[in-house]
Amino acid sequence: MSQANCDLLILTVGTGTAGKHSDVAQGLVNTINCLQPRLFWLVPSNDPKSIPVADLIREGVANPSAFQPWSETAPYHAIPEPDDIHECRRQVREVIQAAGKMLRQGERIIVNPTSGTKQMSAGATLAALDEAVGRIDFTTGQRVDGVVKTGTERIQSFDVLAFLRERDLRSADELFAAGAFYAAARLLRPYSYDPAAAKAREQALCLHEWQRLNHARAASHAAKFSEELRTHLQRLAAADEFSTERLGDLLASADELARWGDHEEALARYYRAAEQTAKVRLVQAHNLRPPYQLTVILNLLPVGSRLADEFRRKAHDGRVLLTAQTAWDLLDALNDPLAKAYLKDQQLQWGLYRRHATMYGHGQGTVGAAETQQVAARLRNLLQEHFPAAQACWHTTLRPRSLQY
Repeated sequence: MSQANCDLLILTVGTGTAGKHSDVAQGLVNTINCLQPRLFWLVPSNDPKSIPVADLIREGVANPSAFQPWSETAPYHAIPEPDDIHECRRQVREVIQAAGKMLRQGERIIVNPTSGTKQMSAGATLAALDEAVGRIDFTTGQRVDGVVKTGTERIQSFDVLAFLRERDLRSADELFAAGAFYAAARLLRPYSYDPAAAKAREQALCLHEWQRLNHARAASHAAKFSEELRTHLQRLAAADEFSTERLGDLLASADELARWGDHEEALARYYRAAEQTAKVRLVQAHNLRPPYQLTVILNLLPVGSRLADEFRRKAHDGRVLLTAQTAWDLLDALNDPLAKAYLKDQQLQWGLYRRHATMYGHGQGTVGAAETQQVAARLRNLLQEHFPAAQACWHTTLRPRSLQY
C-alpha cells in the first residue's frame, strides 16, 4: 500500500467481523499509518462490538496523539442506529463539520467509509458529498473469504471535487440554456482552477453581459474562449448607438427573452426596439440624432406641419424630447415609407402597447408567448420590407446555446 498525503481523516468503524486472514482493527490501523494524517476521528456504531474495535485502532496506530476525541467525555461520535442510512449520514456530517473547524490552509478532509454496515458506508459517502470534502478513500486489497487480507491493504480514492465539478458543470449548462447566465457563472466560481470550468464560466459571464447589451465587457470575457465572438462583440461595442447593428442586437436580445419564457421583458425590448428603429431611421435618412434641436426639426418639417406647433410647445431650452410615438410621427411627417407602414399596422402597435399594462410600463399585467411571437413576426415583416439593413442584423446565430466545456 503506497503512502498518500492526507491531513485530516475520518473513518467509520464496524464490529470487527473478520475472516481467517483478516483483522479489521489492524486493517484500519494500517490504513491510518499509511496515510499519516495530522488528525483523525473514528466513527463507530453503538454496537457493543464496535466501540472496542475503535479502541484498538486508536491505541494501535503509530501516532496515537493524532486521534481526536469527540468531546471531553466521549471519545467517539457513535452512530446509534447503524442500519439507518439517514442517521449515519447525519452523524458523519457532524463529524466532518467539526473537523472542518480544525482545517489549516492547504489541508483537506478525507473520509474513509470502508468499515461498518452498508448503511454506515453509504451514509458516510453521502455525508462526504454533502460537505464537499477533499476525497473519499476506500481501503481495499487482496480478498480472502470476502474480506481484505490484513497486510495487503491499499487505498482507492474518489475525487469528490472532481465529482462536484462535473455535476455543477451539468447544472450550469442547464441554467445557461435557460438564460440564467449569472447563476451559471456563480455555480462555477469555485472551479476556476479547472480549464474546462473556467472556460464555461467565461462563456456564462460573456452572455450575461451581452444580454445586458454591455458589449465591451462581454467582449473581454469572449476573448478568453472565442476570437470570433470577441471580434463580433467589439464591433458592436464600437458601433454607433443608432446603427443597424445595435438595433439588430437589441431585437435579438428580445428574441432570447421570449425563448426563455420572459415574455414581459421580451415585449419591453421589442417596444424599445420599435422606438429605436424610428430613431435609427432618423439618423440614417435625415442625419437627426440627439440632442434633438427644435430649430433643426422645424427645418426638416414641411411647411404647415401640425407637428411644428406641438414641438414648439414641448420644447425645453431649445431641445425636443422624442418619445417612441413622436419619433414615428416625425418620420411620418417626413413621408418616410417605414413610418407609414408602421402606423398603418394597428395589430403591431396594439401588441407593442401591451407593454404599458405590464410591470415594464404602468401596470402588473402579464403577456403570453403568442403575443410576443405576433409582435416579433410583424416587426420582422416591417423591417424586411422597409428596412432590410436592420433586418439583416437581427439574428441570434452567434449566441451560444450551451456551455462548451
